[in-house]
Amino acid sequence: MRNSRIVVVIMAIAALLATMVGCAASNDDTAGGTHVFAEPEAGAYPVTLQHAYGSTTIDAQPKRVVVIGWSGADIAVDLGTVPVAQGTAASSAGGSYYPWFKEAVEKLGAPLPAVDESLERGEVDLEYVLSQQPDLILAVNSGITEKEYNRLSEIAPTVAFPGEAWSASAEEHVEIIGKALGRPTKAAEIRRDLTATLARTGADHPELAGKTFISGFAPGDDGQSIVFSTTDARVQTLVELGMRPLPAAVDLQHAAGDPSSFNVSLEQLLPLAPDLFLTVSTRAELDEVGRTHTAFARWAPIADNRVALLEDKNVGLAFSTATPLGLRWGLPQIVSALSAAVKSPARP
Repeated sequence: MRNSRIVVVIMAIAALLATMVGCAASNDDTAGGTHVFAEPEAGAYPVTLQHAYGSTTIDAQPKRVVVIGWSGADIAVDLGTVPVAQGTAASSAGGSYYPWFKEAVEKLGAPLPAVDESLERGEVDLEYVLSQQPDLILAVNSGITEKEYNRLSEIAPTVAFPGEAWSASAEEHVEIIGKALGRPTKAAEIRRDLTATLARTGADHPELAGKTFISGFAPGDDGQSIVFSTTDARVQTLVELGMRPLPAAVDLQHAAGDPSSFNVSLEQLLPLAPDLFLTVSTRAELDEVGRTHTAFARWAPIADNRVALLEDKNVGLAFSTATPLGLRWGLPQIVSALSAAVKSPARP
């Protein structure tokens, strides 16, 4: 049984560590260099964090952090701590790291974390996590089950999501990881700086002020579109730029039970008339959808050429992760696409 193997490995590592007292360096060596972690703020520990599966107490500064889920590694690095392991992050260059993340890690002079696909989505490989010898596991924006949480907590203190799976807001994500890593003041500063940057950028682009939008994906083969709700970090970013979610789309969100995203049929989509539609796609892909679903081609934002296309995959990922680190990297291109959509003349 897999669980029995995990217990055996836990016991073996515990025995090994007991024989290694006095051998550990103050910085953890990893392949490629020395692991980097930020010094905590005064009085940061111990700290107890509440989450969906109870509470987790962190007694001292973590030095070997494993991140499960999406975008938490961005926040850790922004706070000065490079995880020892994280999930894969597909990029247009075919690498395992977002370009802004890689740049930030290199700036810190640290090795890049190990990556494992199971730490991104799906069933977590508990034996892999154990092999990284973490002293903290961050799963703040993840979908771990309660059973996985319990098993992970046997390995190291584990911080799960605050409410529903995959639904931590941008503010919550930064705040929780900031407390876990002993840098709550720095985390608040990072979030304030991003809010100020978004407000300033919005003021520099008055053409965006008050414009209504829908953000999501074009219909799939089944004719269903995915629309992001007001609880999604992508939508929150656009709101901070001074734009407004289309009220009629918000009504559909409420009817769906306020998930972070929801499906909309073509029949539901066609009456909606936002000032623009923002999507991560290429023009060719969008045109192909229009040929498959002719009703979509007649939808007002498509027919009137009011689409903000994030065609560069990395820019789309920066928008989707919506972390301060990613948005600082991708914001100019995101705003350029929004501005172009608002100013774009209708198609002939």
